[in-house]
This record gives sequence, C-alpha cells and structure tokens, in this order.
Amino acid sequence: MHRFARLVSVVTVLLLGMLALHGHLVATAQEATPPAGEMASAGVTFEPVTIAPGVDLDTPADLMVDRLSFEPGAAVTFDETDPGAGILLVESGTFTLQIAGPVTVTRGAGLGEAMATAEASGDMSGLIESVAADQVVTLQAGDAAYIPGYTAGEIRNEGQEPATALGFLVFPSEGMTGEATPTP
Repeated sequence: MHRFARLVSVVTVLLLGMLALHGHLVATAQEATPPAGEMASAGVTFEPVTIAPGVDLDTPADLMVDRLSFEPGAAVTFDETDPGAGILLVESGTFTLQIAGPVTVTRGAGLGEAMATAEASGDMSGLIESVAADQVVTLQAGDAAYIPGYTAGEIRNEGQEPATALGFLVFPSEGMTGEATPTP
C-alpha cells in the first residue's frame, strides 16, 4: 500500500501540471496573449514545466500531489495492477526510471523557450522525448516524466546525493478506498 501511495502521488503531480499547462495553452490562443512568462494579473508569472498530451482519464478520479525524497540507493517498484498514472517532476538530484511501458519525458533545460517555439509553429512534437518500454532513462532537476497507469516499473536514485521530486498522480477513485466516489 505504501508503494501504491507513492505512485499515486507521482501521478497526481503529473496531472495537476497538465491541467495548469492546458489552461496556459488555451490562453495563448487569445488575441491579447501576454508575453511569455506573464499572465493577466500583475505580479503573477507562469512557467511551463511539462506536458503529457493525449492522456485518457477514467472518471471519477482522485488527484494527489506528493513530494518524494529518495536517499542514495533507494528505489520504489510498482506492478501492472497499479492503476495510478502521473508525472514525476524532479526538484533535485537524479532519478533513474525503467518502466515496462512507454514513457514521455520533457527536459527542464530550455522548456520555456521550446514551448514558445511550439506554440508559434503549432508543432508540439519537439517538446517531448519518447522513451520505449523497458528503456532506462535518467531525469535531472527540472526534467519530468509521464508514467502511465497499469504499467510495472521502478524509480530509483542511483546518485550519491539525496533526490527529491514532486509526484502528480491521478487514479480511479476506488483505487484508494475500494469504493467509487458517488456521483453528485
């Protein structure tokens, strides 16, 4: 159950980031688009962090955000029965992922500039790095990975320093409680 809670946390963080980014992408289509990094309210800035387009979500769903801290050598595994999907956003250190299904990665370095170019051209393909199933990928601070649900895998810290990340998780409501959330 502890492993599931961590995975759920990763997925929740991913989804909340996508929701925030989706709002930004919709707003950029307006005629009065503010300059990059600015929003309509004074003193508010928006910095794109990651994107995971085309994600299918079951409803109802629960969202969760967790901060994960891994000591050097620490790892968490999950199996194909775990329904949680999400985004792992690295804050510090490095994480190594090996997932049994495809993973999408956005690299933090230069993402804001890449987003502006993609928005101007309408081509978002250069923002996302596709990682094939069972391939090892290393994430550094600012990088993020979308990890689909019902996919086995492992997240580990192979570095010499502690590593932290935010996990944005989404999972079916019955995933945590055993019961579906009633529809209003």
